Amino acid sequence: MDGRTVLVDPAEPSDKLFSFLKDRRVDVVVNTHGHFDHVGGDWALKEKGASLLIHRGDLPLLDHVYPDHPAVDRYVEDGDEVVPGLCVLHVPGHSPGSVALLGDGVLFTGDLLFAGSIGRTDFPGGSPEAMEASLRRIVDLPGDYRVYPGHGPRTTLERERKRNEFLLEPRCE
Repeated sequence: MDGRTVLVDPAEPSDKLFSFLKDRRVDVVVNTHGHFDHVGGDWALKEKGASLLIHRGDLPLLDHVYPDHPAVDRYVEDGDEVVPGLCVLHVPGHSPGSVALLGDGVLFTGDLLFAGSIGRTDFPGGSPEAMEASLRRIVDLPGDYRVYPGHGPRTTLERERKRNEFLLEPRCE
């Protein structure tokens, strides 16, 4: 990466967040999708000079949830680099514009994949079929990655391949 600070899915502009950041400048905020619990900190970080990135597929959702949301600086697409070495994977299912971020040994999955579970598809714009295809895409990535989901503990892709019941192929006994 090029030394810029990237923050993924700032849920809210909390004291905990700013205590963690201390004096570090956040250059780029990436929202993996437009749900309220992933974008609430956008305003405060944008005011401090961060660029805001999201997939265009979630703009209607963002407009609906927060009609006065801060201006998006860049719409990301599948294959884009947020910064050098951090690539966007468009993984719809939880929402139409859901993205994951793939870097050197790391995978930020938003609400696609959790430790032992997967994201919901029953919200407006969710799609079980798209979720299944997106999960297959993630499972088929070569190698192992540290997975940082949008909620819950971190995990590894290999652990999820072996233990996540939502990813396991049905077997006849």
